[in-house]
Amino acid sequence: MKTDLDTSLLERVRGIGPVLKANSAEGERIRRLPQASLDALSGSGLLTMLTPKSMGGLEVDPVSYASLIEEAVKYDTAAAWTLTNPLIWAFFCSRLPDKGAAELLGDDPRAMFAASITPPLKAELVDGGYRISGDGRFVSNCHHARFIASACLVDDSENPGQVIWAYIAREDVQILATWDVLGMRGTGSDDIRVDGAFVPTHRAFPFVPEIEYGSKFQGPLYRFSFLGIVAAALPSVMLGIARVAIDEAVALARGKTATGSSSALWMSPAAQSQIGQAEATLRAARALVFQTLDDVWQWVVSGQEITKSQRADLLLAATKASESTVQVVERMHTLAGTTGIYSGNAIERCFRDIQVVRQHRFYTESRYETFGRMYFGLETDYGLVML
Repeated sequence: MKTDLDTSLLERVRGIGPVLKANSAEGERIRRLPQASLDALSGSGLLTMLTPKSMGGLEVDPVSYASLIEEAVKYDTAAAWTLTNPLIWAFFCSRLPDKGAAELLGDDPRAMFAASITPPLKAELVDGGYRISGDGRFVSNCHHARFIASACLVDDSENPGQVIWAYIAREDVQILATWDVLGMRGTGSDDIRVDGAFVPTHRAFPFVPEIEYGSKFQGPLYRFSFLGIVAAALPSVMLGIARVAIDEAVALARGKTATGSSSALWMSPAAQSQIGQAEATLRAARALVFQTLDDVWQWVVSGQEITKSQRADLLLAATKASESTVQVVERMHTLAGTTGIYSGNAIERCFRDIQVVRQHRFYTESRYETFGRMYFGLETDYGLVML
């Protein structure tokens, strides 16, 4: 790769790692990120990785960003997830009018955001802005957010089908306790309800591919595209989970003697083959993700605009990473045998978490079809690819 990773930020992750790990089980219990973990992330400055330097942020390149998320998974998957969604919605502030970006990030570049993309809420045009109503789903980190954003369908007979992205004040949002799930429990991804919340015009922008960047968001990071940032963020969580699963399985194999055997599990040719196949699968998927991120980043840094073909490549790498990491974790869970069925076992946690993360629409198996359509020059069937 041509991009130099920011190793100082890796040390920040490792520095707060013990706090994140110590609070991981508590996050599972309360179904949201514990305050101690949030304080550690905030104090480290890592919550500003996608915020421009001109506003007090780190403005990290996407390759380093992906590496930092992957590293954070070693300590807690929910904490790593907190470095994805809230930061992505801070990244989206690049499309707001300057007044809106200043309101959301000007006082504190570490401000937390949450968001719901589907189903879209309803927006009524009113004097000075919009009245927002409706229910949203899977709003990760909503309990800690200062603003909660959503795609909103505008009720406008003169311009039917218009969709905006709006940032709603947290106090105008009701959180519904729905996040009782298999894995990723500490992300607090509850549903929300909004009833007539007012959003001024400067806290919203048209949810379309055409972009007018704010004056504080002129660096190449913001031209890397929303798709590019999502491709750096979400697959990295899955890559991290798969790496933990392999490492835990190897440690288990060194000390476990399988029922009916007189030798340690690691001495079994079958176990050795399982580890070899898992390593090959994970390394190949990771290489595709990071090489694609690096190639596109170098292109954008050179002053070029991201192409449709590059967008397709980013989507393909993310989708392959999802498929491959699920295979790896399921293979390691099988290798662990009965050890992997007990609550509190690290491989059991990896299995539960990967089954939840794999459901994200961004990299489900249907995205292969999306890539194929783009590959043959057809119109994409997944609109987020062009954002």
